[in-house]
Amino acid sequence: MLLSSFIRSILPPKKSIVQPKQPPVPDGRDKDRMVKHPFDGDGAVLGVTFSGDGKAVARFRYVRTIAFIKERKKGLKLYNGMESTRLHGATVGNGQGNDFPIPMFKHHLKPGLNKSRKNTSNTRAVYWSKKLLTLWEGGLPYKIDCLGLTTEGRSQLGGVLLEATPFGGRAVYDSFKDRMLFYANEQDSGSSMLTLYEFNSDFRLVNKQTQKLPGFALISDFGVTENYAIFVQPPVSTNAIQFLINRDPGKSLNVEGGASNLYVMSRFGDQSLKSISIPSDGISDADLLYCNAYEDEGGKSVVFDVIRSDGKNASCEIKDWPWFLSLKDFQESSSKKSLWRYKVDLSSNSVSKDCLSTMQTSFGVINPSFSGKRHRFVYSVVGAMGSEVAPPQGIAKFDTDLKTSEVWFPREYEFCGEPFYAPKKGQINSSVEDSGYILSVLNNGRSKQSEMVVFEAKSIKNGPIARIPLGIGIPHGLHGCFTASEEACWPEDEIQRRAKLADKMESKGNRWNEVKSDFSGLGLRLDDFEEYFGDIL
Repeated sequence: MLLSSFIRSILPPKKSIVQPKQPPVPDGRDKDRMVKHPFDGDGAVLGVTFSGDGKAVARFRYVRTIAFIKERKKGLKLYNGMESTRLHGATVGNGQGNDFPIPMFKHHLKPGLNKSRKNTSNTRAVYWSKKLLTLWEGGLPYKIDCLGLTTEGRSQLGGVLLEATPFGGRAVYDSFKDRMLFYANEQDSGSSMLTLYEFNSDFRLVNKQTQKLPGFALISDFGVTENYAIFVQPPVSTNAIQFLINRDPGKSLNVEGGASNLYVMSRFGDQSLKSISIPSDGISDADLLYCNAYEDEGGKSVVFDVIRSDGKNASCEIKDWPWFLSLKDFQESSSKKSLWRYKVDLSSNSVSKDCLSTMQTSFGVINPSFSGKRHRFVYSVVGAMGSEVAPPQGIAKFDTDLKTSEVWFPREYEFCGEPFYAPKKGQINSSVEDSGYILSVLNNGRSKQSEMVVFEAKSIKNGPIARIPLGIGIPHGLHGCFTASEEACWPEDEIQRRAKLADKMESKGNRWNEVKSDFSGLGLRLDDFEEYFGDIL
């Protein structure tokens, strides 16, 4: 499943009893209805199923969040809490706050249900224990029907999460114990509460721990090894007055230079938390995007590979949609991203860093069977100008042992999205790390159409072995997932039936498919509060 930030205006079903006061207009025509950054757009899910009969069945549908429904109902943009931060331009947050494609400042800091904080559920799709969830940094996940991609409502994961839990936008698979790990980060100016959740293959909570971190913890990703969870907290100061008055991240937070804190959270035993200072080398350790982490030297050290951002080149204001009209626009708005390896000596409490590749790199992934274990290969989407800042376009395979890479680039008007590793049939737990396939969604800028491209993981440079037209134009997505589970190989006729049923039911109104699974003493669902009282919050 691929999750995309999708922003294009759409009409509600003709038979819907709720119609917008104003009809949708083409993108860019009415600036008052456009978001200031593509990350602020509503989430949508692309599902592609390979059922084993030589066919691929694709479907694409918005995540019907409460915010999406409210804005669709009124035909207006109602949530504008991040606009002030976006107007600060590319330099805010040391050039990372409004970064492309994923900004470090992801949401407004005002907690609870309000018009400043919009849960777009657009950051990650996770399939686990026959359930599909979409995540967003700072709010509850949404549960999605796997076949028709209809939204079943916000989920508290069986009562594990509270309505106000600031759930994270990242999930990490533990291949040792067959678990999925998530986190929540309750941020405040003086201290932050970081909670780690571990769910077994039945989606039952088997481990939970909460640690208090000093200061405002600006965390949006983490790594997992056999025994530890790894988090990095950059040095952040808060403007007390702005934090108290409006909590706009662009005005309230200052990402400083200097050493960051690395936290090694013990998952078992005493569940201790070790804090280690990361020496500064002039490049920020903020907003690291983890590829994988593992223990080395018999557990004496921890190694993790990340995509690291350097925003010193960012220099311009954030432009209105479509945000970039030239390569120069992109280079002035986006940070330099490269692949790095961090090694943590647990005995001496020291950290070393090594740049594995200076190539402009985004969305690094590995074979998930090696998640938490020592890996050799990292797959990512890369720019076409070497170490210079350039839009994500080609697919690369990095050999972290030899520090070499092989790359495939499409035509100059074609751009690949995040790669996914897919094992071959019967080789899900193969000991050969690159024995499977690499999948990506390619967008054709000339035809405005998208296709799924499939590579042999062993030989990326030879190009795709298959190109599957999707029939529509799919914007670049963020973080998705691939599952080889047998129950996910749904037949085409069942997917078609479920999709048609979804279309029919959605034509009857805007709230037909929300799960009535969360209750309050007033007899209202948690979603009802925002529906009925959102206008005054």
